[in-house]
Amino acid sequence: MPDHTSGSPSTASVPVSASAAPDVSRRTMLRGAGLLGVGVGFGLPALLTACGAAADDAGGGEKSGGTLTLAIDATSAVNDPAFYTSLGDWMAVDCICRGLTFISFETNEPTPDLAEKWSISDDKMTYTFTLRKGVKFHDGTTLTSADVLASLGRQFDPEDKTLPKGATRPLASMGANVASLTAPDDMTVKMVLKKPDRTVLGKLSDIGGRIISKAALDKYGADIGKHLVGTGPFAFSAATSGQAITLKAFDGFRLGKPPIDRLVLRQVQDPSTIVSSLLSGDVSATQFAPYSAVSQLRKDSAVKVYDTPHNADAIMLIDARRIPELKVRKAINLAVNRKAILQQAFYGIGAEPRGYAIPPAQSGYDTALADLSIQDTAQAKRLVEEAGAKGRTIRLMAASDSWHPKAAQIIAQNLTDVGFKVATTSVDPATYFGRLLDGSDDYHDLMIWERNTYVPDPDDMVGAMASPTSIYGSKISGMDTLKGAASLADDLYTAKNLTDTKKRTAAYTKIQRRWAEEYMVLSMLACFSNLVVSGSAVKGMNTDALANHRCYMEKASV
Repeated sequence: MPDHTSGSPSTASVPVSASAAPDVSRRTMLRGAGLLGVGVGFGLPALLTACGAAADDAGGGEKSGGTLTLAIDATSAVNDPAFYTSLGDWMAVDCICRGLTFISFETNEPTPDLAEKWSISDDKMTYTFTLRKGVKFHDGTTLTSADVLASLGRQFDPEDKTLPKGATRPLASMGANVASLTAPDDMTVKMVLKKPDRTVLGKLSDIGGRIISKAALDKYGADIGKHLVGTGPFAFSAATSGQAITLKAFDGFRLGKPPIDRLVLRQVQDPSTIVSSLLSGDVSATQFAPYSAVSQLRKDSAVKVYDTPHNADAIMLIDARRIPELKVRKAINLAVNRKAILQQAFYGIGAEPRGYAIPPAQSGYDTALADLSIQDTAQAKRLVEEAGAKGRTIRLMAASDSWHPKAAQIIAQNLTDVGFKVATTSVDPATYFGRLLDGSDDYHDLMIWERNTYVPDPDDMVGAMASPTSIYGSKISGMDTLKGAASLADDLYTAKNLTDTKKRTAAYTKIQRRWAEEYMVLSMLACFSNLVVSGSAVKGMNTDALANHRCYMEKASV
């Protein structure tokens, strides 16, 4: 494999596709891949996980050496930034590769990573990134602009030969707005947009923005996910589908070798096994602990339960094609008992949704929207009567895992109380995503779901779900069929590009109020955090990142 520090600088433009992949949640991708039913891992070695910022002071673990094991949901043994299959696989990519920018989740602002700095033109259309010198890949090659062009270019171009079949290309929507991506020299990358987008730096911190060795891409092509080579703190060692991914500490990591020698991401799916393994020490950390066990875990000195910011949305999507009357959709929203869902489905690990779709941990959160998520049974009954919908059968579906079944049970009773008849179905998580996308599904009236965030910005929540061109606004809710909905796209574009924080919050507040009052295709249930638990000896964890399924392991020790 050639060292990229030699040779002529790349000046060719990367092909840019005009098509954009739909924006869906990370758990959506997991369920769409159908990986939840591939087995349970037992007998795990002692673990860990830990996360760190991209600042130049990575050390800090209290102990060195050893193997740490993190319990994950699933693995397909394919770790490719352009091909999401499971949350566990995404976390492996997080450990193996780094991007031009970095968001620690201890702060929501993008910071320099592989790019030591950048400049943005006055018209906000051109981003010029200056790369760090001397950054090494796991294969011994040195980071240059050619690696960046190859890594981002495959995200932007659906015909790129290094893409595996079925590649999800999470940066495709951003790529649709890229006019050109060029390298003036070995250490400079220039990205020219078609129209301004102030969320670019945040999006480049996402999994899709991770930089791969061009030499490895040239060698492995579409099989790169089985041989991923990055500049991250851990190098790929081995992986077995349905079992585990093994990574080894990288001596040449630019922020210093991690305290641990080896990291094992092991599949463990049974909730009771997760709990017993945490308590016994077979599992040292996970963000997949069941909410039902939180009281038990908090009382045991062998483990530590972390309180992390609420950065995810529990939601119920309403299909306007199946429930065309706005009064009925509003009645459904008013019927929901969020307090009961928070206490009985999440065991108190979360908050009521007072900021509508923006959770408390993100900028743009505005409690002036709290009235959009209140329970008013009397008003709901009046709207049902006015719409002539009393006695109508409403169909509700939910996945059969985690908090979803209990939430479905509570909502079914709430809807019965205001005059509906309710039919429910519980769906295996492996097939749930496909049913969400099927508007002809018998139970497509109401769908319980969630939105996790990898980029903590209102555009990743409101922008993704309120857009009439997104999966949420089209295939799932049918909002795009409603009069005037198309104009929301223009409002969202304007809001995401505002630079004044107060004005940006006000813009998103206005959009959310209109989205709810004029369309009501999204009923908020709760804001929550994935439950992070570790063994008491585990140190150095960035739990805020792990709660969002981001895995920065360079400070981990046990």
